[in-house]
Amino acid sequence: MATQMRVKPPFREGAMLATTTAEDQVRRPELLWVGSGGWVACDPAVDPSDPHRVVAYLECKDERVYLLWVTGSGGVREFASLREALDQISLRLAAPIP
Repeated sequence: MATQMRVKPPFREGAMLATTTAEDQVRRPELLWVGSGGWVACDPAVDPSDPHRVVAYLECKDERVYLLWVTGSGGVREFASLREALDQISLRLAAPIP
């Protein structure tokens, strides 16, 4: 006597699959070292010859990272790590332009 085996699909009918789209991907800034703990953060989506490509200046000093926004407003922000500062820049790059 043969036994029938029922195989369940990995997802239920009607369920949506999570896929990554270009809109979901985080846009990380490109960093250019300018010396003495200083970095310029650039928007990789903007043409390299466009001066609006630069979005922020970062300075690593006294175990802190200082971020000065070059575009928009925001003044100077202070972070405990370069990663935190880059995450903040990525959030701004991902925000829709009004």
